[in-house]
Amino acid sequence: MDELLMQFKSKREEVGTHVLADTLGIKKSAVRMVCTGHYPNPTPILNAFARKFVNVVQCPYAGEIIGRDVCRNRSTAPRPFGGASKLVWWEACQSCHHKGE
Repeated sequence: MDELLMQFKSKREEVGTHVLADTLGIKKSAVRMVCTGHYPNPTPILNAFARKFVNVVQCPYAGEIIGRDVCRNRSTAPRPFGGASKLVWWEACQSCHHKGE
């Protein structure tokens, strides 16, 4: 949890308190309290932060941010049947630098 808190603080420095709070759907004061150690139970906020910022990758094929679990499932799945679009994405995953992360 300490590593996650450090990443939270780093993201706050990067994007600012207001942007981080808006992205997570919480108040700015909650962001400040988590960072100073005064928030009573920061676990739900840090978990939401991890889902939004830590456990995601920028998918080069989709051109959007997807969860690491979605990325892992797509790249390690057996060759799909039932449509060219599924096959093209799967083939892109096979040579992607995120595969195996």
